[in-house]
Amino acid sequence: MNAIGIESAPTVNTASHPPASVATHPRDGQASATTPATPTPPRANNQAALAKPLLVGWNYNVVASPRSQILDVEGSFPRGSAKTFSVGDGGEPYVQNVEVQVGGKWSRVPGQRGEWKISACAIGCRIRYRFELRAAAEASGERSVAVLKGDAIQSPPSTWLLRPLHAPKGISLRFQVESAAGESFATGVYPVEGVPHTYEALTQTAAIDLPYAVFGKLRQRSLLNGSVQVALLPGSFRDEAVIYSWIESSAKMVQAFYGRPPISRMMIMVRPVRGNDVGSGSTMGMSGAAIDIAVGERAMDTVLARDWVLVHEMIHTALPEVSRQHRWLEEGLATYVEPLVRVQAGAISEEAVWSEWIAKMHHGLPGPGDEGLNNTRAWGPTYWGGALFCLLSDVAIRQRTNNRFSLRDALRAIVKQGGNISVIWDIDRVIEVGDRATTVPVLREMYEGMGKRSQAVDLPKLWADLGVRKGRSGIVFDDSAPLSAVRRALVQRGAAP
Repeated sequence: MNAIGIESAPTVNTASHPPASVATHPRDGQASATTPATPTPPRANNQAALAKPLLVGWNYNVVASPRSQILDVEGSFPRGSAKTFSVGDGGEPYVQNVEVQVGGKWSRVPGQRGEWKISACAIGCRIRYRFELRAAAEASGERSVAVLKGDAIQSPPSTWLLRPLHAPKGISLRFQVESAAGESFATGVYPVEGVPHTYEALTQTAAIDLPYAVFGKLRQRSLLNGSVQVALLPGSFRDEAVIYSWIESSAKMVQAFYGRPPISRMMIMVRPVRGNDVGSGSTMGMSGAAIDIAVGERAMDTVLARDWVLVHEMIHTALPEVSRQHRWLEEGLATYVEPLVRVQAGAISEEAVWSEWIAKMHHGLPGPGDEGLNNTRAWGPTYWGGALFCLLSDVAIRQRTNNRFSLRDALRAIVKQGGNISVIWDIDRVIEVGDRATTVPVLREMYEGMGKRSQAVDLPKLWADLGVRKGRSGIVFDDSAPLSAVRRALVQRGAAP
């Protein structure tokens, strides 16, 4: 699974990215003392997979030392578990003192090349080990492994949970975390109802990559009936109330567009940085969702009201994980939908949306030798090629249904059926659900035309047909254009959901 979101350079996202103190949108081709009681989040009632019978699972108890120097971990595994254990890529050097309990006694298990052979686990076993979390953060600095955030440490649980390799789909992975005195823990992994400080994931592929988690002196708060959890990392803001208000406002805009929260629970990890602007953001899913975002410690409400980064990241939670080959859909959809969310909430003008699209949509046009969006890793096709796919699909759906349906109907249907970042879908399922909701096979046709092969697009003609152009003093609309009704319905400030 990949971390997705706003990064410091217009390159392909990997599972790790260096943070940036200030970012502009990748679509621009630029760089983009007290610890309150941790709120008890609601049950993750939209993760349908967790409501189904699970295979007998893996269980962990994790105890963090002060400043998260060391994690002491005990785990139990059922009969039939694989014999080869490991952790997420990059975490292997920091696993120490692995032992397995055999006949009531603990025996050391030597590691070799980042793997530990534990034959006893074939009949069920209990293991214990230490993970040097702070050393991993100091040495790695990568989000996919561990990174220092002030005096906090951010690291996905998949980095430090030693587990059988090649796990079958459907195994429950449950872990309970005990923080050091005066410190706390937060993660995007779904919490277990009624069991404090305990979280549960579900294996969906052989590779297990879980949402971000963080250890440290955190200030935590629950918003919007628990659908949004916030963890402020160590540091200070000029006005914390403004930060919470901005997060809540962004979430309400996204929920209005989709007609519901895209996921039952998302964790927002806010790290204070120098300055007064919003910086880089990144999102990770699978069995939950977590957004990591940098915010200037002097940020005020007037600056945050203009922000698009958090909305962009929240939109990522409203689409299932797809394969790396289809990453253009993840990034393109967030790039396209973000201004629609904000214009329909009245946060920006219609002219602002069209001005940006006219100025930047050309970055998504295929170049010489391109073989479709599935076969590119370049910045332009990934972000703006995906956005162009969405725009053309939206226009075609509206045109063929006389504005009765739109791309938003497809996206709402996907979310309604549980399609969010906590689960994995293949691209065909995404398309099938979307096309069924709009009654026309536009997504399938567009995917065959743009995803699998290169397709020329006449952008000047598209703008002319929609009745929009860039004039000397700004955007000019032509209501006599053949698709002007589509344009008005597509980008309408303050439009009702």
